[in-house]
Amino acid sequence: MNSSAKNWPVSVADMASRFNYVHVKKVHWGDMDALGHVNNVVYFHYLEQSRLSMMEHLGVFPRLFDEQVGLVIADAHCRYKAPVIYPDTLHIGLRVDLKAADRMVIHYQLFSEKLGRVVAEAQTLQFTVSPSTGRPVDMPDWFRLALEAVQ
Repeated sequence: MNSSAKNWPVSVADMASRFNYVHVKKVHWGDMDALGHVNNVVYFHYLEQSRLSMMEHLGVFPRLFDEQVGLVIADAHCRYKAPVIYPDTLHIGLRVDLKAADRMVIHYQLFSEKLGRVVAEAQTLQFTVSPSTGRPVDMPDWFRLALEAVQ
């Protein structure tokens, strides 16, 4: 998340050229808080929705669960760059960084159509775990291969 503004996407087309997966999310009126902008907690819902959308696009669900492999988030960060206000549409670019046999970092950039700029950057650290023990396990090879498509 150390990117500077000069390296940020400057349009929806630019966003699509920089990321192998982009999730489009409409901002809802109910996403805003009493201060009239999207509440900070809502961004984590956007990250979750984009991450699950990417996993579904890659075809990893339900196979991952059928093989008794779960995913947990060990850490999550979001850096807010500009307030988002309804109505708007966000283009959320995701990039996966495979760190080790049992973990990955997903990097996100959230681009506002209305503002024409990146409004937030985020990252999540996720582990593959055994649902029965809660302990880390290595990613199945096919899962790692699928994630390489969004590196």
